[in-house]
Amino acid sequence: MIIKTILVQFEHIKSNRLTFSLICLTLIIILMIAYKHQTLPQGIAYVLVMYVCALITDLYALMRPYSNELVVRKAGRESFYFIGCFVLGFVFLYIRFASGLQWDSLNQVVKLALVPLLIFVYPIALAIIFFLMKYKPADLGLRFQGVMLVLPIVFLCAITSYVVSPQAFTWHKLLEAEGSVIGVLFSGFIVAGLSEELFRVVGQTRLGVLFHNKGLGWFVTTVLWACMHAPKWYGESHDWSETFYSVIRIVPIGLMWGYVTHRTKSFLPSVLIHGMNVWGIQNF
Repeated sequence: MIIKTILVQFEHIKSNRLTFSLICLTLIIILMIAYKHQTLPQGIAYVLVMYVCALITDLYALMRPYSNELVVRKAGRESFYFIGCFVLGFVFLYIRFASGLQWDSLNQVVKLALVPLLIFVYPIALAIIFFLMKYKPADLGLRFQGVMLVLPIVFLCAITSYVVSPQAFTWHKLLEAEGSVIGVLFSGFIVAGLSEELFRVVGQTRLGVLFHNKGLGWFVTTVLWACMHAPKWYGESHDWSETFYSVIRIVPIGLMWGYVTHRTKSFLPSVLIHGMNVWGIQNF
């Protein structure tokens, strides 16, 4: 069955060489970053474990295929809404973290004018738009299927990180930042997992239809998702090169989450996997 899965993957590569080339370029840059940071073993382990997660996902999908495709009605218009929400959310994050403005001392009227843009950072606006367009949660990928993938993928990432880079575990940092276990769970599963995976599933499905290339839609959406993190990271480091490295580093794990969604026709497994991402294997 594993051999059959690998052969299927080769067929996917042959049918979409552009996306495969973009992924290979990303992985080369990641290994260069790991070498620069003297963490090459962790970089290699990260790349390999993301592939194994994809292999597990494909193996599961071959054994239990899902035919209920995610609904896309008007790809052009819906892609426009998606990109618009991304841009507005990015603008808020840039002003808040990377523009050089001191948020705490900013004029209160200006703050009040900017705060509504938060609904584009956490895709509340995106959800509202699609619900107004009569989409149901299941149409957008909230389906109770594919959850059997969660445990093996989480276990694999945790074990790999523990063996290769136990110092990268982010649990204690998250606990310190959120103040409690409940805070960590809320931040992981709702603030990060649910909101970011909703953004991802909407983007990769709409752009995939718009481009007539599901793989390219998947890759572009993941890059946009990664770029949303850039303003905050720049605000912390004030180093654009390290910010760029950080954005590139999270692309493979974002691709893995998006691939799980694509193969299971549900973003629920990715929400759970994302929410339990305290292993930090992508941090080097």
